[in-house]
Amino acid sequence: MSEESRSRREKQLKMRKRLLIMWAIFIPVLIVVIIFFVKNKDEVMEDIGLKDTHIYEVDADPAINKLVKDYFAAYAACDQQALKFLVTDPTQYDDMTIVQKKAAVVTAYNNIKVYTVPGLTSDATVVYAVANISIANVVSTPLDMNPALYVIKKDGKVMVDNSALSKEVTDYIASINQKPDIVDLMKMVKDDQEKCASQDETFRVFYERLTVNQSGSSNETQKSTGETGTQEATTETK
Repeated sequence: MSEESRSRREKQLKMRKRLLIMWAIFIPVLIVVIIFFVKNKDEVMEDIGLKDTHIYEVDADPAINKLVKDYFAAYAACDQQALKFLVTDPTQYDDMTIVQKKAAVVTAYNNIKVYTVPGLTSDATVVYAVANISIANVVSTPLDMNPALYVIKKDGKVMVDNSALSKEVTDYIASINQKPDIVDLMKMVKDDQEKCASQDETFRVFYERLTVNQSGSSNETQKSTGETGTQEATTETK
């Protein structure tokens, strides 16, 4: 082998060794970066501006999640004692007539997702619950979205504030209802209800009757409360 060939071969071997060393360093570093990204994906994406941000969090607070699920379970079951335990003003459930009428129509709330927005104070939260509801004599289980609940922490316990809310609070909730994120949630629910109505004759009849009952002044009520309609209008369908 000539001197030139030997020199060329030595250079190739040195280059290969350098590449092997570089890969030996690069691969572990890459693995560490991937692990870090997976564990901190949300924070990293938010920092670089790639994460979609919303005004709400979903199922973020276990205590509020439990409160909301217990509240709607009690509502569907007409459980007076449970309802009184979960709200700030138990006397509102001394008369269960309205609850009984609604529960006769909406018999269950399933797959509840809890959307939370900070309230006016650090101990308050605006809560929207989106659930698949079971309706008497209806086959499908469409989505429904409750009017905003105002949840507060009282004596270390989260409760639904069902008292007469101040104008400041009601105005604040009304402003949140107009935010694009909440409007999109309402649209998602409405689209699902319309899809169910197009595919299920039993729900179509219910939905059309519901829509008629909601015409007129009820449109203004929905704008101020964030209600999609099914829950609060069930007494009208009896």
